[in-house]
Amino acid sequence: MEVNEIFYEWVPKYVRYAILFLMALVALCANGVYLGITTNMYSDLGVYSEPYTMATNAMYIGMGIGFLFVIRLAVRFSGKLGVIIGFVMMLLMNVIIATTRDPFLTVVASLVLGFTKVLVLGQIYLAWLMIWSKKGEAARVYPFFYFIALAGLNFITWITTYFAYLYSWRYSYIAIFILLIVCIALAIIFFEDHKLKKKIPLFQLDIPGMLLLTISLMLINYIAVYGKVEDWFGSRSICAASFAAVVTILLFIKREVILKRPILDLRLFKIPNLTVGLFLFLILGVLTPTTFQSALAGNVLHFELIRNAELNLFLIPGILAGSILTFLWYRKNYRHYILFILGFSAIVAYHIIMYNQFVNDLNISDFLVPSFFRGFALAVLYVSIGLYATANLPILHSLKAVGLILIIRSFLGPGIVSGLYNYFVYADTNRHLSTLASEIDANEPMLSQHMNFTTYYKYILEQSNLAALKEISGSIIIFGLTLVVLLIVVLAYRKIRKGLLAIS
Repeated sequence: MEVNEIFYEWVPKYVRYAILFLMALVALCANGVYLGITTNMYSDLGVYSEPYTMATNAMYIGMGIGFLFVIRLAVRFSGKLGVIIGFVMMLLMNVIIATTRDPFLTVVASLVLGFTKVLVLGQIYLAWLMIWSKKGEAARVYPFFYFIALAGLNFITWITTYFAYLYSWRYSYIAIFILLIVCIALAIIFFEDHKLKKKIPLFQLDIPGMLLLTISLMLINYIAVYGKVEDWFGSRSICAASFAAVVTILLFIKREVILKRPILDLRLFKIPNLTVGLFLFLILGVLTPTTFQSALAGNVLHFELIRNAELNLFLIPGILAGSILTFLWYRKNYRHYILFILGFSAIVAYHIIMYNQFVNDLNISDFLVPSFFRGFALAVLYVSIGLYATANLPILHSLKAVGLILIIRSFLGPGIVSGLYNYFVYADTNRHLSTLASEIDANEPMLSQHMNFTTYYKYILEQSNLAALKEISGSIIIFGLTLVVLLIVVLAYRKIRKGLLAIS
């Protein structure tokens, strides 16, 4: 892979930094489906919400698979051409999503968008890496890149929701179109097109392997999203999808074992740092879904969509604090383990605070403190686990590891767990509602004097929802505290063992 300075020599440094910052923001955050406006989208089109959840997951699947191919694409297309193609494809996919009335097309466009994002992100990441560290130290650029990704995504969620609130959800896409067109124009004007010394053709790409992996992940996506709607394994389609997912993933593994040039070298899973990092990201998915906060804000507090989007902005101070801490931490060459404990402790603190705030009389300012802890935890854990998982890997293996991390951290972890949590909230709410409804007395003073039956039903429905949220959150807190204790024990064991070895 050839690494060249992507700008013309006459471009001033401050202009380069501004262009790279804008391109990183747009490439990381132009996701096709934006969480703040999905309610507007499926309500306006008269369809269910599940396809748009699938589309969000599909974008991350596309990104993960794209990183498995990014090296081969980088030795076929020049940096300038790759960035322009990536932004043009992102623009086309956003246009399709903004104009189509077919949810299936939205899912496919999101998958393609995620894959083509990698053409841009690879070049932009390398450019920032050279700016932050001449030696190419990822620990210098990770905090900055994750700040843009996490803070930028929450900002884009708010701005798209704001446009939808003022006008229509389709107007939100106009702002995205403008940003993408500006990025294309900047790449054409300011980027230098370095001809590759040796172009490697794409015919050796493992297209069948890519298709098998994509199909298996999309089937898992379907199962996780539609499980609640179709009664999980009581549905023939869910059973068929589960069987097909197992078959395709086994065929993929068999192909990667016997193929000379596999897209995913399965020996990567023998690297201890990577396997532990992937496991921690999977565990993180249990602790980070926004299912409970969304259920509280929407079903109990009845916040408008624009108010829910404003809650995302409360995460940004915590993300900034976590990014600064990790930058300074790795600048001093400290170890990862304390950051693991600190990050998981922060996310458990978020759940503890939210557990005590599951009431029906909160206002938006009550989310400031828990949101800070959540944002701080996300930044610290994304950076520290990511660096730990890819430590000492060569560039080829490192990029493939990033693909695995994206699939597990952004899809398999939160995607599957969110589907399960949504089902548990639904099932437990119905269970508590049945219990409370069975105790209603038509002669009860509250029912007869202060509210009619419809109002009372709404009241007990809210109480059932709160009871379900507290019950599940309590289990998550116990799980999180157990994890933190285990991490402390592991760290203490390492220290004691290291001390004993030093003495001997």
